[in-house]
Amino acid sequence: MKSSKIQKIEKAAPPRVDKKEAILDAMLNLISERGFHDAPMSLVSKRSGASAGVIYHYFPSKEDIIHALYRKIRSAKRHVMLAEYSPNLTPKEAFCSMWIRAYNFYRSHSRETRFLDLYLNSSFCNSSDAIETPDQDNEALNIARRQYEKLFRPRSKGGVLRDLPKVVIEELTFNLAARLAQKEDAIKPEALKKVAEAIWKAIAAD
Repeated sequence: MKSSKIQKIEKAAPPRVDKKEAILDAMLNLISERGFHDAPMSLVSKRSGASAGVIYHYFPSKEDIIHALYRKIRSAKRHVMLAEYSPNLTPKEAFCSMWIRAYNFYRSHSRETRFLDLYLNSSFCNSSDAIETPDQDNEALNIARRQYEKLFRPRSKGGVLRDLPKVVIEELTFNLAARLAQKEDAIKPEALKKVAEAIWKAIAAD
């Protein structure tokens, strides 16, 4: 039987840190604070507690960390937005639910929102590593995403939206949610619903 002294030492031992997640989190913090070009690997190592050897074991380069971080945040955002999606909902119900959930994600994830804004307006976004890919180990999410993308297309392509340029639809919908979420004062739930419904009225084909 182990002595009580050994048991106390074992009980007090800190939990193991997932080095890969620590590296991603350190990079997220640095980029949200300083931007892409002022986030050196030396600081990633210092903040994550991972040596250069450990970092390069998981990620061949700084660019690989950035792309992996983008895929992680994109997956998390999709999970939040599509959590209540169902083909049984009307298009209006589905859109309003997703828009409100997107606003709440951006509101509660300021670092991730900052990173996405920088990433999507950078040369990293045009890289082959940023190509849209299914979310690993989450087939239900992939199915919901495909259903959503098929439904929320311009009417000329079989969808339910007005025939407007894609960039216009993006600006009127989820880009707007991101900008509103950055305002100092949060929008109350009842007002959020009205905003979502107004946006739907502006983009719906019927």
